Parts: sequence; structure tokens; C-alpha cells
Amino acid sequence: MIQRIQTLFLLIASALQIALLFMPIAEYAIPDKEIIVLSASGFKTDAVLSEKLLSTNINLIFVCLIALLLLISVFLFKYRILQMRICVFSILLLIGFQLFIIWFTWNSGQMIEAITYYKISIIFPIVSVILTYLAYRKINKDEKLVRSLNRIR
Repeated sequence: MIQRIQTLFLLIASALQIALLFMPIAEYAIPDKEIIVLSASGFKTDAVLSEKLLSTNINLIFVCLIALLLLISVFLFKYRILQMRICVFSILLLIGFQLFIIWFTWNSGQMIEAITYYKISIIFPIVSVILTYLAYRKINKDEKLVRSLNRIR
């Protein structure tokens, strides 16, 4: 299981999603006030501006669901077809999450009238999409190999 390259791809993609929970996605600099930090687990701010900010529960749900799907996919190595379907579903979720998180950070910055500074962790879903796609290709290659061996018998 661990010796397969697609397992490593899926584990790294899952680790990136878990790291997204703890790393800041964006920072908002309000002129003459404080800096607000956004991570997937929520905003780190004072109570004065908390009414203006959007809820981050959907971010947390997306990140946890995607990380869980990628981890489950690692352990389905005996069921390659199901593993490929989970990879495709994870890719679609990751693309949707990336679009949502870009909109969310931009919209939150507009609501509190702040300057938005994006952090490096905002590209983690894109890197996860690439790694999951590479894992999908390797799983598909394994499936084709197994099917060709069954034809020879």
C-alpha cells in the first residue's frame, strides 16, 4: 500500500488539507486598526467586528470532508474503481472549494473594508488537485495493467 506512488500523492494531498486547518489563508489589514487573520477554522479577531464577518463553518466542513475522502481513498487500494471515483469526486470538491475560498476571502475583505493579503496556503487546494489527479492517473494505469493480465489468462 505505502509503496505505491499514488498512495504518497493522496497522503500528501490529505496532509495539505489538514495543514489548511491550522495555517492562515488570508490576512485583513484594516486602516488604523488591527489585523484579522482568516484560517479554515475561523477568524481570529476581536468581538467588535465579528458581526460583520461571515461564518466560516462551510470552510471547516469542506476541508475536513476533502481530507477525510483523500484518507479513505488511500485505504481502498484493493478497490481501484471506487478509489478512482473518490479521486474524481475529491478533485471536483477541491476545485469548488478553491473557487469558494477565493470568493469568501475577497467578499470578507470587502465587507469589513480592509486590504486583503493572501497567504501561501491559499494554493494548497490547487496543489491537492494536481496530486489527486496524478494519483488518479497512476490508479488508472494499475487498473489497465490488471485488466490486461486477466485477458492473457
